[in-house]
Amino acid sequence: MARLFAVDKMADGPFPEHYEPLESPLAANPLHPDNPQAKVNPAVRLFKDDKEAMGEASDFPYVATSYRLTEHFHYWTKHVKINAILQPEQFVEIGEELAKEKGIAQGDKVRVWSKRGEIRAAAVVTKRLKALDVDGKKVHQIGIPIHWGFKGEARPGYLANTLTPFVGDANTNTPEFKAFLVNVVKA
Repeated sequence: MARLFAVDKMADGPFPEHYEPLESPLAANPLHPDNPQAKVNPAVRLFKDDKEAMGEASDFPYVATSYRLTEHFHYWTKHVKINAILQPEQFVEIGEELAKEKGIAQGDKVRVWSKRGEIRAAAVVTKRLKALDVDGKKVHQIGIPIHWGFKGEARPGYLANTLTPFVGDANTNTPEFKAFLVNVVKA
């Protein structure tokens, strides 16, 4: 109800709407398939030169998401020995079906890349990430914890944000680190 009275306070309008991330495996917004202007938020924060760094699903067919682990608190926990014992090495999570398609086994080193950069890490093949059926299209996901990239007690790793896009929410400018396109191969 409060949003009805926030007409001049929201960059993208007073009513909530679903938009796809700027990098999406879908050709259109499933809620508005006939309206190309409704695919992504028209008020998204994106600098001119950053548009060129966005990937296409034809080159980057998998959706990645970055996240924190229970054992860690942001990046400083790389310097806490007990956390390094619990999570000693960078990894990425890959669903069983995608791992089988790519010939990736538990513990294999993989290369994950976007149009902006790449990381290399151990593969954790998991039942947690299953392919999604999104508007009739199979979409695989890859999970990337954010806790590596600087020297510390744990083994060195890569910054997950090397892969993430430079795009922000229209109202909060929060970066779109939770849904972006990548590719993956056994390294």
